[in-house]
Amino acid sequence: MEINFECKKCSGIFDSDVGIIKMDERTFRPDFEKSIMCPKCGIRTIDEVLLTELGQSQMTEATMYI
Repeated sequence: MEINFECKKCSGIFDSDVGIIKMDERTFRPDFEKSIMCPKCGIRTIDEVLLTELGQSQMTEATMYI
């Protein structure tokens, strides 16, 4: 699954293939199969990126049926 993110370090907006998305039932945070990859900064954690408006829609769509 491709999700649109904004990198907090470089402020770049990019799509990253995160694979299968699961939700952690304890924290209610997404758990991605693949790492988030910023084209400028490399691998980023969920705390090092922001979901764009498009990314929020993509996450909602991806997790609707979980």
